[in-house]
Amino acid sequence: MEEKVTMMEELIQGFIQRITIVETEIPAFLKTFLSQYKETLDRIASRIETANKRYDDKKIQQQIDELNDVVSRIPRVIGVKNSHHFGAWSKSLIIGVLIAFVITAGSFGTALYLNHQNDRLNEEAYNFWLVRAMFPKTAETIITGLKDEPNAFIAKAEKAMEKQQAIATAKAIADQADKDQKAARDNLNKVRSAK
Repeated sequence: MEEKVTMMEELIQGFIQRITIVETEIPAFLKTFLSQYKETLDRIASRIETANKRYDDKKIQQQIDELNDVVSRIPRVIGVKNSHHFGAWSKSLIIGVLIAFVITAGSFGTALYLNHQNDRLNEEAYNFWLVRAMFPKTAETIITGLKDEPNAFIAKAEKAMEKQQAIATAKAIADQADKDQKAARDNLNKVRSAK
């Protein structure tokens, strides 16, 4: 610690010596500098004075006042009419983009519809494959009927499907009627038990 303190004192002493040298030598340097360049500095000062005299302060102030007056008379908000019109190339571009969008949307919708139809046909093909595997005689009858008289066989199948749908609809209505009748009986029993 003592060594470090000693080093610090030596550094401080060195700085003090340098500062005293700077304090004593700088005024002498400035005097010699000023004596050497006095003529140049005097010329610069005289030019600054002549330049100041060339421009009349009153005239400059008058111009500033006039400029402030003009600026104060300028309206703060300037109305601008703006109009935009589409050029020939812009109209063609917009029409082209709209046509491309319509074609893309139509293609996408058609693709979804065809995918749905394909799924339905695959399901029906799988169902027929199951019928063929489990009931080979029935499948053979269907294939023979389609080969011999396709229109009559399809009409017969459509009538059978309509009949099955009518039966399913009637059964659903009957089940709903049973549920309604049961709900009415339960409601009647609740009312009777409440008396």
